[in-house]
Amino acid sequence: MLEIVDRGILSHVPGRGAYFPCVRVLQDGTLLAAQHVGSGLCCPDNHIEVLRSTDGGRNWANEGSIHGGLPADGWCYRAPMLAPLEDGTLLMAAARYLLDNDEMYNPATEGLKPTQMVLFRSSDQGRSWSAPEVVPNPLPPERYVSSLSGQLLILAPDRWMYPFETWKPDGYEGPVDQKAGAVFSSDQGRTWDEWSVVADDPEERLHYADQMQAVLPDGRIYTTLWTRTWGVGQGEDVNDHWVVSEDAGRTWSDPRPTNLQGQLCAPIALPDGRVAAIYNYRREPQGVHVALTEDLENYDVENQAVVFRAGEETMTAKAVDEFIDAHQKIAFGRPWGILLPDGDLLVYFWCTVDSVTHNRWVRLRVS
Repeated sequence: MLEIVDRGILSHVPGRGAYFPCVRVLQDGTLLAAQHVGSGLCCPDNHIEVLRSTDGGRNWANEGSIHGGLPADGWCYRAPMLAPLEDGTLLMAAARYLLDNDEMYNPATEGLKPTQMVLFRSSDQGRSWSAPEVVPNPLPPERYVSSLSGQLLILAPDRWMYPFETWKPDGYEGPVDQKAGAVFSSDQGRTWDEWSVVADDPEERLHYADQMQAVLPDGRIYTTLWTRTWGVGQGEDVNDHWVVSEDAGRTWSDPRPTNLQGQLCAPIALPDGRVAAIYNYRREPQGVHVALTEDLENYDVENQAVVFRAGEETMTAKAVDEFIDAHQKIAFGRPWGILLPDGDLLVYFWCTVDSVTHNRWVRLRVS
């Protein structure tokens, strides 16, 4: 069972949007959050901020941009994901997009402008950050762009996993080949010379996007995927799918459907072997839900918790003609969460209420 025991605001600033929150517990027990902010979800002024809480997440101090303000390097930065190391170092994975006539995406060609996966490091608990390190795209760049999709996993000191998803670059005239994959480093991110396909449909009947991961107590990697029948602006969501790796990401099971009729779906592994999934529910009444499973496939939707109920401002993707435009009109999204030291779940997501797009958190008790 899931019980909501507390809720609040992570970041709320009128006049700008805050998106894609990520929270981690630091060694001293404080919470550090990262988010990307800007005038819109996919706008050229997107950049990354960090926030800190010393009271378990009830109040947050915004420590500002990791770039020292708007980035001056010609890129916009999105979708930060934090990963702490045992030595106290913090890592932050993110995606960045080259600014070109204020466009990330060309609707005429359905192509993305140059895109890179990047990695930042901090040795002072997130107060300052290194320059971005580029994580190489393992696929032919004339055919694919790759961006961060999910969280950086530190599986062992000599095995880091950086998950990605593919799209096509602007200028490529063929169809999109969207797949979920991951690159791996055996030397703490200095090189990334191994990669694997997490999920792909060679016939392009289904597209697997927004993979999200959890490491189970037995060491397996459990990944959920937003799954759609293909067609830009015309595809339909099907049930979220899942895959699992038993060998630290080298090989993956075939995708199987869950019973969750969602979109983005983030799993949190519980110590007893169950998984809690936070997911976007895009049917009426729309919102952000949390459900539990014991077998990785069948979730207890009868006893799920609703942590956000979308209001009148929510717009669905079905009314628009193309993929990125659809994403910019969705008024809530990218939920995720962590297991806190006391056993509660802290889930977080962005939403738009009263014309302010902001990030919220909800604390859940699991029984």
